[in-house]
Amino acid sequence: MNTPETTNSWIIYRLLPNFQRLPVGQFRSRSEAESSLKVIRQLLPNSELILAFEIGAESPTTELIGPPAKEQNLQTSVNRELLKIFLISSRPIVSRVIHSLHCNNFAGVSDWSPLVPTQNSGEVMSVLIKYFAADS
Repeated sequence: MNTPETTNSWIIYRLLPNFQRLPVGQFRSRSEAESSLKVIRQLLPNSELILAFEIGAESPTTELIGPPAKEQNLQTSVNRELLKIFLISSRPIVSRVIHSLHCNNFAGVSDWSPLVPTQNSGEVMSVLIKYFAADS
């Protein structure tokens, strides 16, 4: 059983030349990762993407992506609803929106995936996965 301190997670990687990989998103569950992978594949149809399960603190991604953000005051017995936000624009605009949402206490800067180049020149993408208590 995993404790909150472990860094076990599902990671979507974009494969690059020379056996390099770029993390696109990090998820707590496989189902979240698979549904996000489908959306990202639609946004980046010519990119080679893989899904990997990373175990423990010795994971190569821990320096590139922090562990998933801890949800505030959401008990496991409460129904949660998943929100996925994809920002796609130029690097300055995506960065500005991320920082603006941080200043408004919506999501921390480290909660977003790293900026990933899209197929359009000068365009990048970042992903945020956030949970909310579902209304009954």
